[in-house]
Amino acid sequence: MRKNRVFGVAMSGLLATAAFGAAPVAAQDVTLDLWNFGAMGLEELITQYEAEHGIKVNIVQRGYDEHHEALLTSLMAGEVPDIAAVEVGYNSLFKATPQVFTDLRQFGAEALEPTYLDWRWAQGVATDGTIIGIPTDVGGIAMCFRTDLFEAAGLPTDPDEVSALWPDWDAFIETGKTFTAANTGAKFIDSAGGSVYNLVKNQGTEKYYAPNDPDTLIYETNPQNLKAWATAVAAIEAGLSANISQFSPEWNAGMANGDFAVLGCPAWMMNYIQGQAPDTAGKWNIASAPEKGGNWGGTQLTVPAASDNAQAAYDLIAWLLTPERQLEVFKLHGNFPSTPELYDTPEIQDFTSEFFSGAPVGKIFAESAKALHPVYEGPRERAIDREFGNGLGRIEAGLETADEAWASTLANVLLALQN
Repeated sequence: MRKNRVFGVAMSGLLATAAFGAAPVAAQDVTLDLWNFGAMGLEELITQYEAEHGIKVNIVQRGYDEHHEALLTSLMAGEVPDIAAVEVGYNSLFKATPQVFTDLRQFGAEALEPTYLDWRWAQGVATDGTIIGIPTDVGGIAMCFRTDLFEAAGLPTDPDEVSALWPDWDAFIETGKTFTAANTGAKFIDSAGGSVYNLVKNQGTEKYYAPNDPDTLIYETNPQNLKAWATAVAAIEAGLSANISQFSPEWNAGMANGDFAVLGCPAWMMNYIQGQAPDTAGKWNIASAPEKGGNWGGTQLTVPAASDNAQAAYDLIAWLLTPERQLEVFKLHGNFPSTPELYDTPEIQDFTSEFFSGAPVGKIFAESAKALHPVYEGPRERAIDREFGNGLGRIEAGLETADEAWASTLANVLLALQN
């Protein structure tokens, strides 16, 4: 941990302004603290970098929200890691206070911009031009499905045939009803919030905020958000959901036990499934998502301004996120590169996954990545997102009707925005 020495302006009531850290130091004999959420697929490369560059990297992994909340607290207290992952759901919150991060332009980071998808690069750039972070992967959306459970339900298992089952979300619900009627003992989806609402919401051009406008909230009127809610409610009312919260211990166990057959699947989810359910190799395949398109996730690696090892931290980030190393991470773990020069190469186009029944995952996610478009993420994106997820959870648990949950969710969003 690196202790900040100077504090300045208060940051939107959330963060204290940290002074820039000490001058860059040589990489030799340096220890870097890196905070992230869950396994990011970079661990093997970091071990390689340690051996080749004579440094030590201490990795601290937390849950998604826990990680970002810990980072907020650390920036307030002045005790910061040297490198911190910031996911897109929290991106605008941190970008609003660029002074607490090292401006990576001082190390020449602007020269890297053409390497990455333009909209992914922009997610790491503050309005004042400060380059806060360098992009890792992109999360183009597909659907992972259990071939054994589909076969038991009398449904096709070929990914093209499965994709044809659900050209749109209405057809997806109908397919779920067919699956449920077969009484396989499994539910169709893990949760309506995670594998329906979240995907439909992310297929639009707007979400909770008007484009590039942190002061205008549209979550109550945005047609795509209304569609996402209505589709998720339809899935609940059809009895398709196992009502298992994503990233919970029950979810991890359900993934391994076959408690649900379909899972909303950005590319990075492949890594998660393989880690949590290694014995299910060959029981999964991947199909297109209904109506296709949409992005779920993506991260920037940042260097807090109070780090005493900013140069060494940047050097590691720049080394980790080159196209060739992003390709290596994809092949090992499934996280899809944010570097488009790779998308039409044989290394991507011909890459298949044995774990996912030989699915042509390179081609699937390359096509998805090419179709992606930027969607503005506002400063309280995650706080709003949680309340919509909680509202759907109350319907799934039988605690509220759909109308009651909508009203309570809107009220809870307002409360969350006040805090």
